[in-house]
Amino acid sequence: MVTTLPIEVLESILNQLADSKPDLHVCTLVCRLWAPRSRALLFHSLSTCPSSPAHLSEPFLKTIHQVQSSHLAFLVKSIKVDCCHVSELTRITFNTLRLEHLTRLWLCRSDFARFDRNICLTRALTSSLDTLILDRAVFKDSAQLLHFLSSPCFSNLHSLSLTNISYLLRRDTSTRNPDWILRSWSESTFLELPISPKIMLKELEIGLIPDHNIFDILYHSDSPFDWTCLQKITFYRIWDNGLIQGFLNGLLPALKCIELEKTEHMYHFASSGAFTGVIQNPFVLRNLTELSTAFAFLSSDFLFLENVVKEIQNSSGSRLSTINLVLPIDLDGLDIHKAEPSARILNGFTVISDLASLPLLKRVSLIVPISAGIVEQKKSDVRNFIDSHSCTAGSISVIFKQAVSEREPFSRLDL
Repeated sequence: MVTTLPIEVLESILNQLADSKPDLHVCTLVCRLWAPRSRALLFHSLSTCPSSPAHLSEPFLKTIHQVQSSHLAFLVKSIKVDCCHVSELTRITFNTLRLEHLTRLWLCRSDFARFDRNICLTRALTSSLDTLILDRAVFKDSAQLLHFLSSPCFSNLHSLSLTNISYLLRRDTSTRNPDWILRSWSESTFLELPISPKIMLKELEIGLIPDHNIFDILYHSDSPFDWTCLQKITFYRIWDNGLIQGFLNGLLPALKCIELEKTEHMYHFASSGAFTGVIQNPFVLRNLTELSTAFAFLSSDFLFLENVVKEIQNSSGSRLSTINLVLPIDLDGLDIHKAEPSARILNGFTVISDLASLPLLKRVSLIVPISAGIVEQKKSDVRNFIDSHSCTAGSISVIFKQAVSEREPFSRLDL
């Protein structure tokens, strides 16, 4: 008679509790066999999302301090901290973080504008970080942002996300010049220039940011970045033609995937207009293998896909093989119980079917974000709705993903 489960089976079971801290805490106390895996899952990711600044510093930072001074420090791989735009909390956070094995750092509402332009807060961090996410952070100006990103602790970054960045100082047109910004940074940095080796990103997410020409700063030959290994660019809430084309016009020999993450409120500058789906850089278009975008059955979505189809057909040597279309959450706004859908829905599925019939494309995926607590019957209704109105349902795959908070990634649901 078998008295214990194989360790592989046991770890697989415990992995199902990865999102439940209370259950993992209980599992650490069951027996010695359960403790290692339970602790690894329990301390892998630490985060805080306080409702007010007063709720941040005491419990969360105390936990960080206790963990990093114990034998459990090597277990912490990911930290997410919300500093509520309080500069003192930003300083305390960086003075507390000294985890040598930390690979992922998510900073939300951090205020760096009150510090010197040559930020020294990051000197306490090690260079083990693989992913950096900056959301709703405040800097003095773009030169200070460059100081922050060029910190040695970020030298091994593979993934960078810059969304909803803002600057405290509003400068005149001359000081927005990329050459002026790079010169201001180089004259005040403590680093030896030129930086070697440079940061070689594989993934970049760019969102709302004050500088229309931020790509000129990041792509500049004197910047701390080398873009030859970049494989994926995600544009979050950006629908500006000049900004998107600017990022795609860089020297990006390894770029394979473009993701356009749309929300209810998109923005673009009046001077350059909205993005139409036409990629001006033929080199990027030829190398592109995967494209992801939202599709809400609107006229602008039809136009975008039609432009994509034309580019695929007109581009010689196109390698685009996968297109992912993110539909409205639970197909919200589409009555899936109607016998006859509206004309816009029929037109939408016609465009999708035409897209799937292109010989170059191997897969068109319809990604349906599912809200929490949805029942299996609703998932079945959604699938039947898509299958019944798609002319080439066999060549179109349907993927359900759990939709969580706005800036959190989707988590895959088993079908």
